[in-house]
Amino acid sequence: MSHILFRAAIPLAMIGGLFWPAVLTYTFVAGERATAQVAECHRGSGRSPLTCTGTWRTADGDTGSGEIYGLSRSDAGRTVEVRVGPLGPYLPGLKAAAAPVSLSVAWLASFTALTVMQVRAAKRARRLLAEPGPRGTWPSRKCADRHGQGRAHARRPALGFGGHASRPASAAPGVKTTHWEVRAPAGQPLFRVEMRRAGKFAPELVVRDPSGVSGHIIRRAGDNSPGGDALLALDGAWVGSVVPAPGTKRGAYEFRDDRGVMAARSVSRMPEWVLRLEPTGSPLLTRLALAFTIGQLRRYR
Repeated sequence: MSHILFRAAIPLAMIGGLFWPAVLTYTFVAGERATAQVAECHRGSGRSPLTCTGTWRTADGDTGSGEIYGLSRSDAGRTVEVRVGPLGPYLPGLKAAAAPVSLSVAWLASFTALTVMQVRAAKRARRLLAEPGPRGTWPSRKCADRHGQGRAHARRPALGFGGHASRPASAAPGVKTTHWEVRAPAGQPLFRVEMRRAGKFAPELVVRDPSGVSGHIIRRAGDNSPGGDALLALDGAWVGSVVPAPGTKRGAYEFRDDRGVMAARSVSRMPEWVLRLEPTGSPLLTRLALAFTIGQLRRYR
């Protein structure tokens, strides 16, 4: 349901971005003509826009007072011909249209780019879900059964999220931490995760077994590493990497062990994620891939 609402919100937001230009067009073309007496024009503190106020009278004799839009400072004390629309009186021209049209163009460009990203993400997710293979493809918080025809069937959540882990060693001062655990269908904990955030840096994940004794770390790797994120043992030993999928920078990842063998793949289909586990993957890489994917869901909360 969340991804349906997300996808529905994008076209609605794009339509909303056209509201202001549409109202201005109506005002300039069909708005009621009026004569306005501009009382004053002034700016507030900083870079606040120019505000002009005054009174106006329409051709039908109706009067009004308040802010008048599309004027310049030199219009103070003058009488100007305006058009009165749903948002008030405007002096027709580029000055009145420049700001709202610029904002609307930027708004539409942003949501157009988001739509393109969403379409590409959906295509990647469909390709991943359509691949034939053994069981082991999960949309976020839902388990998908693989069938002989390669179709995915979503069923009740097979993984539980929540609870509190026995906390490992405290993070450094100024680092925000979040804890969660992942449980099997029967309810027993599979592993526990601590997400550590420091400023604008990508969060670090500490993944521990239910006992809290052994574990691994997922952290942003250095420039000389084979992947975007390193999969490390607690003693720093390299056990694998998280590599952006070919042709992508984010939103699609490959999980490889220390020999470079593919263990899992994950892609975002906005706002959900799809995780496919390869038959060659070890239980350790499976656990770290699942922790990383859940971390992507929780990262922006």
